[in-house]
Amino acid sequence: MVKIVALSVINCILILLTIVIHKIIYRVMLLGYDNLVTYWGLFLLVFLILNLLVNIMFFKEKNNS
Repeated sequence: MVKIVALSVINCILILLTIVIHKIIYRVMLLGYDNLVTYWGLFLLVFLILNLLVNIMFFKEKNNS
């Protein structure tokens, strides 16, 4: 049960971090909100990269234990 709650909290934090990074990238690159494919594609790409990094960190800890 604790693992499920911990994973849910990590996913919530990961989504919030994705939103912040996505907004920063969009503002720095001065991209418009006209193209929804670019907007959501970039969001999914940032989330995928962050998710992969978090999973690699957790699987490394499990393998070392």
